[in-house]
Amino acid sequence: MSDATLLHILIAVHTLIGAVNTACLFYLPYAAWKGRSPATDRLLQVALVFPLANLILMAANGMACPLQHWAQTLAGPHAGWVRDIYGVPESWLRIVPWSFPISYALGAALVFGRLLLKKRLSESVPPRHPASR
Repeated sequence: MSDATLLHILIAVHTLIGAVNTACLFYLPYAAWKGRSPATDRLLQVALVFPLANLILMAANGMACPLQHWAQTLAGPHAGWVRDIYGVPESWLRIVPWSFPISYALGAALVFGRLLLKKRLSESVPPRHPASR
């Protein structure tokens, strides 16, 4: 398989990963708004773990996507920065390494903040006893 073909496969896979990450980031505030719990919502578990795994990989690589390095290798040494996601303006791609962790942290904070608030409210309200007959 040629390097050009491998580069297009890499771009397609990276685009899919980016789409899943974006969906996760949108799901976090939605789940917080709806009062969903990671203990019972499998989709929320994925929305919390998948972006975190990506953030750990990016942090281990100096806040750069490891796939970008592979894309540069496939494109050749003369290429420099290689566009490695379809359909997103290049100016947006350059801010992802810094905006993604902030968005994730805010979304996760909303989820866990809502859970904490829900727990505190349930502890402060005395349990209702059925009326005795």
